[in-house]
Amino acid sequence: MVDVREPAEFAAGHLPEARNVPAGKLAERIGELEKFKGKPIIVCCASGMRSGKALGELKKQGFEKPYNLAGGVDAWVGAGYPVKKGAKSK
Repeated sequence: MVDVREPAEFAAGHLPEARNVPAGKLAERIGELEKFKGKPIIVCCASGMRSGKALGELKKQGFEKPYNLAGGVDAWVGAGYPVKKGAKSK
């Protein structure tokens, strides 16, 4: 799970297993995700806009199974699913 929101947004509440890689830094930090290239990878942001763009970048870089979390973290929270607070990233 990759959360492409900014660090302050991530710290305010993120999905429990998410790794924070801000959308604006995805290209320079893509190497951190190489080990997931052949595995399913879920990308999220607040509503799905930034993660949709990030999904395109991951596909362009050869990631085989990227998925966008429909509705983003906002929908996740709205559905009552848990979030963690703090800046620590997996």
